[in-house]
This record gives sequence, C-alpha cells and structure tokens, in this order.
Amino acid sequence: MKARRTSWVVLVCAVGAGMALGWSFARFIGLTNLPLLGTTYAASGIMFLLGLALLIMGLTVKRYVKGRLKYLDPGRAFFTLASAKAMCVGGFFLAGWFSGQIINIASKSEASFFKHALITCAVAAFISLLDGICGIIVEKWCQLPPPDGKKSEKKSPQSAHSGAQAA
Repeated sequence: MKARRTSWVVLVCAVGAGMALGWSFARFIGLTNLPLLGTTYAASGIMFLLGLALLIMGLTVKRYVKGRLKYLDPGRAFFTLASAKAMCVGGFFLAGWFSGQIINIASKSEASFFKHALITCAVAAFISLLDGICGIIVEKWCQLPPPDGKKSEKKSPQSAHSGAQAA
C-alpha cells in the first residue's frame, strides 16, 4: 500500500478555514467582552513538544526505510504516518486559527489585554506552523521507495501488455 502525501490544496483549505473561524471567533468574543482571546504559553509549549515527539517517531521510521534498522513494528509505522498527517493538517489549521485572531485584534493592541493576546497568538501561530511543517517532513520520511529502486516510473498500458506477451 502506497501512502499518499497530503495535498497542498488540503493544507491551503485548512489554513483558510482556520483563519475564517479564528477571525469569526475573535469577532464574536469581542462583542461579548469575555476574556477568551489568545492562548497560554503552556499550550504553545505542549504543541512544540508534540511536534518534537513526532520528529523523533519519524526518525525511527526513516532509519527503517533507509535500511539502518532491521525491524519496525508495522503498527508503529502506521501510527507515525497517521500522526504526521494529523499534525500536518491540524498544524496548518491552528496556524490559520491564531492568525485569524491576530488579524481581528491587531487594531486593538493598545490595551494591555489585547497586546498580551496578540503576542500569545503570534507565538502559537508560529509553533502551529512549525508543527505543520514537521508533519510534512515526517510524512515524506514515511514513504517507502519503489520495489525496483527507480523513481516512480509509470508504465503505459501498452508496455505492460507487451511485457505480459513476452512472458
């Protein structure tokens, strides 16, 4: 089974959806005077640690694909690939979410609360973007080389048919 990389269209849609929802959320919260904008530095730290853990898991799969590791549990490899895909889409969505909040509260940054929310959103958006990039990298590491060792050459139906006749 060949794993397909996450499409750039999906990532752009994730950023766009996150940005629209984050902007809408910040707009709604601004009308209600609830102190829910921004995030904590601890959440950004946890997101950073999740990205780091994914890179470490991905390095194990990369070592197996390169032939430096003799055995790798298929369940662990699948979990790493699934986590990479989730981190990729989720990271880009959250980067959009926090960017949408930044766009909405940037004009109000004179107030100390909004200034703090702006800074925490900027940190979280940057960490989320890094997580998305980590997902892309690990997803690439999880790709197995073709069995014949060549770059994915596509055979035409005629050449496959003529090869079957020769056999």
